Amino acid sequence: MRNALMLALWLATIGAAAAHAAGRHVRLVVTRPYLNMHLGPGRAYPVFYVVARGETLTVLFSRTDWYKVRAPRGAEGWVRRRALMHTRLPSGAPAPIPPYPDFATHHWEIGAGYGVYNRQNLVTAYVDRSLTRSLDFEFVLQQAFGTLDDRYIATIGLRHTFVPEWRRFSPTAGIGTGYQYTQAKVPPKPLETSNQLAYVSVGARGFITRRFMWRFDWRSYVVFTHQNSNEEPEEWKFGLAVFF
Repeated sequence: MRNALMLALWLATIGAAAAHAAGRHVRLVVTRPYLNMHLGPGRAYPVFYVVARGETLTVLFSRTDWYKVRAPRGAEGWVRRRALMHTRLPSGAPAPIPPYPDFATHHWEIGAGYGVYNRQNLVTAYVDRSLTRSLDFEFVLQQAFGTLDDRYIATIGLRHTFVPEWRRFSPTAGIGTGYQYTQAKVPPKPLETSNQLAYVSVGARGFITRRFMWRFDWRSYVVFTHQNSNEEPEEWKFGLAVFF
């Protein structure tokens, strides 16, 4: 049952990520005689490219009131929101001018947090690298402090954010693998073991400022032991992160 749940969540995560990645950009047709593209997000940056009427722009993301766009020949630059009011969708419908936030297009995320792993206090630190706007690769290091043993956990995995445009709250799901190193404290001779594990996770995240976010995760593990049955611990944690 646990393996079937892992497989189902994996397929749902990858499918949703692929669907979201395919449709994350909006294409707009210029309706004014021309539209200026700047080298940076501000009027102080010079105009380096002009898009003519009838040509198509691809909106990538925004920074304050400026939008990063791609021209038909591949040139990328910045235009003001006011300028995009003079565009339409290829179907002829008015341009939606979507609020593409730059916090949904970050590349790196570094965070730390606190939680509980199998009824043991847990501290965690992680690094994320975005693969698309909705799919991240993450590396996590954790330590769980117990009365009888301490556990050191290292995992790698994929995390999917279902609606990255939602700033305050967006659900997430993930899957991954790793190792658990257990150091027993029972005298007279401590016992040390190392086991491979796999996990599925669900959670949520939200942005506090343009560079800081909160994150909550719940994980269900399968720890592959050398005994007749595997361990199935659970974990929850809450943390803060900075991204860039």
